[in-house]
Amino acid sequence: MAKKQKSRTIAVRLLSMAMTGYYRTLIRPRTSRPLSMLKYDPVVKRQVLFLEQKRGGR
Repeated sequence: MAKKQKSRTIAVRLLSMAMTGYYRTLIRPRTSRPLSMLKYDPVVKRQVLFLEQKRGGR
């Protein structure tokens, strides 16, 4: 039997850098660079930087 092919996309968790524990989950292509973006954090009620963390999974 042949090996199972890896998925072209991965699920990543964008964690708020305001250290509120708020996060967003996105799907991105496996070959692209790690994500970082400005998004609204409802805990602090302002836009903050979100940086990528890999999700724990199999």
